[in-house]
Amino acid sequence: MEKTIEIPIEFKPLFGREWREAAIYGGRFSLKSHSVARFLLIRAREKKTRIACFREFQNSIAESSHQLLADLIKQYELHDFKVTDKDIVNTVTGSDFLFKGLWHNEQSIKSIEGIDYAWVEEAQTVSTSSIEVLTPTVRKPGSQIIYTYNRLLEDDPVHKRLVIEGRPNTLVINVNYDIAEKHGFLPETIKREIQDDKERRPALFRQKWLGEPSSNELKIYKDWNIIDELPHEARLERYGVDFGYHPDPAAIVAVYYLNGGYILDEIAYQLEMSNREMANTLKNLPSALIIADSAEPKSIAELKMYGLNIREAVKGRDSVQYGIKAVQDQRISVTRRSTNLIKERNGYLWAVDKEGKIIPGQPGDTPDHLLDASRYAITSLFPVIRRRELYPSVNKPRERNNIAV
Repeated sequence: MEKTIEIPIEFKPLFGREWREAAIYGGRFSLKSHSVARFLLIRAREKKTRIACFREFQNSIAESSHQLLADLIKQYELHDFKVTDKDIVNTVTGSDFLFKGLWHNEQSIKSIEGIDYAWVEEAQTVSTSSIEVLTPTVRKPGSQIIYTYNRLLEDDPVHKRLVIEGRPNTLVINVNYDIAEKHGFLPETIKREIQDDKERRPALFRQKWLGEPSSNELKIYKDWNIIDELPHEARLERYGVDFGYHPDPAAIVAVYYLNGGYILDEIAYQLEMSNREMANTLKNLPSALIIADSAEPKSIAELKMYGLNIREAVKGRDSVQYGIKAVQDQRISVTRRSTNLIKERNGYLWAVDKEGKIIPGQPGDTPDHLLDASRYAITSLFPVIRRRELYPSVNKPRERNNIAV
């Protein structure tokens, strides 16, 4: 006997046909993603339905909602679904689930035909340009688009579009952890965590559990320019390296100089990357000085043994504050293919105290591996750049393969 798929009553409006776009937002453990996933599985069992699952940044299927859907199929023993590493298909109705990243994927998105439902997970990170590509792509009569998200900043494009400005035939559902508690889905461990945050970290409680957005003032790096490709006249200056293995990834970024500004180009962002693999990656790139995380002197020594020109970064609390300020003062561009770097930059916010006030000079606890690598490289450059500006004939870069080194 099949198990009944349970969805909280607060999500019942999803089953209506009158809405075109749905904004479903709130804090952690509000059952947003689980409820939408259950809803889509039900629709896929009713008749042939094409469901496209999107995220702004998706470099692999592991970063998609594929695993959540697969887990629910297993939990409810839905034997009419066939789950592969890349796709999910209902063998009775012919319904299928597709998984795509929106960022820098315009042509691939536009080529998808016959979408009945588009689900955009983690929609707080979706750019205005991605929304403008997606909405006309989902053009089948009666098709619907669902955005699920925890608000990040006050001006998140999806929230501004659907809730603040509003669009015709928009469904808005705002939910928080109390929904899970009401329906018996909230574990005791999570209840204790929520209560502890509420009592001791009220600002974090409001953002994390009530879904309140952070002020735009908390954003550390602003006004970075996204460029389609690396200009051929850009001058390669440094590589920045932040060591990692698991659960943190190793990160490598190339730093170029052009017309008084810096261009960042993501090279690697990989879990369980050995030092030998890192050395092989770096040795296959145009030559430049490497500035690496000084917390790993053994790794630096090993990379030197592989013949790499590598130097440790200056680290410490003061160096972080100085480095962030120094990077803030530069004109920064990022190549569009640097998806992990862009993702880190978008979520890189100042830490706040329990009342929500900024702690001067202290970043919050968010992924910053490529950002750290960029900071190491850029701050190491300042004496060199200043010397070149004062004495243009000194250390004039030599050309090799159309790249100045």
